[in-house]
Amino acid sequence: MRAFERLLSATARRVLAWSGRHAEPSRRPWVDALGGELELVEGGPARLLWALGGLSIVCSTRRTTLTRIWRSLPGPLRIGVFGIALAVVGVVAIVWSNVIVPSHESDDEYTTWYLVGYLVLFAYFGASGFLAAWTGSSIRDAALTGAITAVISIGIALVTFIVIDNLFLDVVMQQPDKANGFAHSGMTSQRDYVNQGNFALPFVLLTVASIGAGCGLFGGLLAHLLGRRCAAAV
Repeated sequence: MRAFERLLSATARRVLAWSGRHAEPSRRPWVDALGGELELVEGGPARLLWALGGLSIVCSTRRTTLTRIWRSLPGPLRIGVFGIALAVVGVVAIVWSNVIVPSHESDDEYTTWYLVGYLVLFAYFGASGFLAAWTGSSIRDAALTGAITAVISIGIALVTFIVIDNLFLDVVMQQPDKANGFAHSGMTSQRDYVNQGNFALPFVLLTVASIGAGCGLFGGLLAHLLGRRCAAAV
């Protein structure tokens, strides 16, 4: 327990040291004042919480700069930039793993990694809402940013899969899951088999939009909470 307390106290000192180096010159005395009173705070957790005040002083300035840059972007770009960025990465990864270096292993062997991937996606949707709200957008716009991010990124990924399935059908059907599924489907056309679920795309995107909106809402609420803390530190 004492070791844990010492670890938290040391972390608090490092947080304040970092804050002192990155704060604006006019705000550094405030960080120094927090550091001077740190030893008067009892308990490691309380000291770490006290040290977060230094981060609040830093972020109050950085937030203003980031907001100015963000506000200079066109409205549609602000809402869609996170989804577009993720979509580009997704398309490259999909083409690489399905066409350039196709895998010949079953998806069942990567169940844990798929779960991690979903969690990362949800965190990304939440981060898009957080950054939107952090730069001055409303909670509603944060939720909308999360939804648009999810629809653009997942929608483009699904369309990429559809294009690859049809353009590189011979390569795709070498995948164990698709080969086994086709063999037990009773269908006679491989192309019909890979396209049979395309009609559900609108419903999938509706579900994805709901998830993205929820994650964006959470991120937006968190940003507003931290924003009030930063404002209180100014």
